[in-house]
Amino acid sequence: MKILIFSGSHSRHLYIHKAIIDAGYDYHAIVMRRESIIPKPPEGITQLDRDNFIRHFVKRNEIEEKSFGNLKIEDVFAEEKRIIIEPQDLSSIKIVRMIEKNNFDFAFIFGPDMIKNPVLDALPKYKINLHLGLSPWYKGSATLFWPFYFLEPQFAGITLHNISDKPDEGDIFHQSVPELSRGDGIHDVSSKAVIRARDEVLAMISNYQKYGKLKLIKQTTSGRVWRTSDFEPAHLRVIYNLFDDDIVDHYLDNMLSEKKPKLICGL
Repeated sequence: MKILIFSGSHSRHLYIHKAIIDAGYDYHAIVMRRESIIPKPPEGITQLDRDNFIRHFVKRNEIEEKSFGNLKIEDVFAEEKRIIIEPQDLSSIKIVRMIEKNNFDFAFIFGPDMIKNPVLDALPKYKINLHLGLSPWYKGSATLFWPFYFLEPQFAGITLHNISDKPDEGDIFHQSVPELSRGDGIHDVSSKAVIRARDEVLAMISNYQKYGKLKLIKQTTSGRVWRTSDFEPAHLRVIYNLFDDDIVDHYLDNMLSEKKPKLICGL
């Protein structure tokens, strides 16, 4: 079976794709260079928001390096098996031509921007995205952040879904949430969600290889799509000032909503 991989360049993306390659699948990879893992704080914000912004992204980097290692593109993808692109080239004719030259059985996506036409139409029937968020409640960007902002860390999970022309609205194969433990901060939960997803992605691909199909469930509610522009540094005050990155502890102490997501489980 030949798999077409679309990846971002951060360690969390490479960690998942490395597992697929280590499992022995034939592949070609399109790797989109992403923004810096530790972005610079925006200009014109308060000192409080600046401090929170730096704390948030430095801590994310520390936990992801501990969880996934400091993986590089060349550590994961063989030179002859990879194409490294900039974001503006993700949905280009060049990518369509590469797809048309190969007979891919399956496409797996984790980490690039949204794939659009003409590339979308060139992909095989099963083009499964690992979305770090639970659709339909949390679609789009920063969707492991917003559950914490709204004080429902139990909604921080992943969705494996077929991609469509709308963000994270495709038919769903599987969803999961990590086990929450006392002392977990926002980035601990995010990393645990990715680590759990590793085995689920491998099981999904194995199921497809065995049966030649996946059971996909249509999303029946619209939910909300979160845009990159929705996030502002002031939102971090909830995580670090109203709370001290201890929202999980408050949840485990039954001080927050106990509403649970109804997950689609394909495994």
